[in-house]
Amino acid sequence: MTQANNTPDLLAPVGVDSFFQPRRVAFWVMVFFIANGLFFEATQLLTAYRIVPVAVLFGVVLWTLYTIPVLLFFRSLDLFEQHPPLGFVLAFAWGGFAATYLAVSANSAIFSLASKLGGPQYAADWGPALAGPTVEEPLKLLGVVLLVLVARNQFPTLLSVVATGAMVGLGFQVLEDMSYSINTAIAFPMDNEVLPVALMLGTRGILSGIWSHAMFTSVAAFGIGYFLTRRHKPFVQRVAVAVAAFAAAWSLHFFWNSPFFTDLGFLPSIFIKAVPVAIVGYLIWRLAGKEEGTYLKVLADHLVADDLITPAEREDLPSLRRRLHARKELKKAKGSKAAKALRELQREQVRLVMYHGRYGAGVKLLDHEYAVHRARARLTALTTDQRAAA
Repeated sequence: MTQANNTPDLLAPVGVDSFFQPRRVAFWVMVFFIANGLFFEATQLLTAYRIVPVAVLFGVVLWTLYTIPVLLFFRSLDLFEQHPPLGFVLAFAWGGFAATYLAVSANSAIFSLASKLGGPQYAADWGPALAGPTVEEPLKLLGVVLLVLVARNQFPTLLSVVATGAMVGLGFQVLEDMSYSINTAIAFPMDNEVLPVALMLGTRGILSGIWSHAMFTSVAAFGIGYFLTRRHKPFVQRVAVAVAAFAAAWSLHFFWNSPFFTDLGFLPSIFIKAVPVAIVGYLIWRLAGKEEGTYLKVLADHLVADDLITPAEREDLPSLRRRLHARKELKKAKGSKAAKALRELQREQVRLVMYHGRYGAGVKLLDHEYAVHRARARLTALTTDQRAAA
């Protein structure tokens, strides 16, 4: 059995900061700009509602529904075990309200400058590629930096920062696309307020959404994560990686917004542009995920007893792929209810390990240990009953 008492150096609390930090300036900076962005968005919606009320209501409902499966996908990757809920709420709100609000005037200024220097057609062709990455990527990344300043010790791994960046980007994407949908409905030549919103969901949400802001910001956030977690590396190297990650995010965003390959048609151009985004995004998330697995394994081996995580489960714990494989195999053998029970056990185990990383071993974790025992009892009951029935 693993003995936590053998490693006293890991027992001290290492990450207990809340994201509610009214004594820190960064917290109030976030709240101020999120509140301003929320007021701005509400004003825009109310103004648009007087013109296209159906489009506004349909757009809010449709993009809310669009967000739910994305959040469920994030949850399936166990990303929500990284932080308390408030951290992800602030990340989404920064991207959705603060960053979009701050980007409006800056984007307009760059479009105006491009029009003066190159003419209206140049601005129409290259304005999105120049304005989007130059304005939006720094603003989104600023939200990640502010969250780190609010609760630095909630970010012990690369994945914790990358996941936060993805949530900031998702917030920006959803609110920006909803605004585009409503503006399209206002300018739509037909007397139909539903069709333009549905078309924007298909083009910007489904076809372009996977390769959009959530991916760009997670790439940029990787650099912040590297800078934070690689304290043993030379300072210059850490800064260089952070700059390189931001440059990669900027370049991917520029390439995506550029008029390259538009002559090939809408769908072919999307697929061609998606290739580098998919490759870079996959590499970033794979590296962050592998480091996260190592972190979980070390914490579990040193701080969690075998009755909570068995030796066999420790082998699967560091790898999301192996956890998914274990659930699939159990589903084949014992059915979907047993697989769901195993998923809940795995999720409680990940949550327990992450809390150990924040608080060390102690009384504060009794509720989480009980949750693991309860999930294991449910799984055992399901598998035992099915064996008896067979």
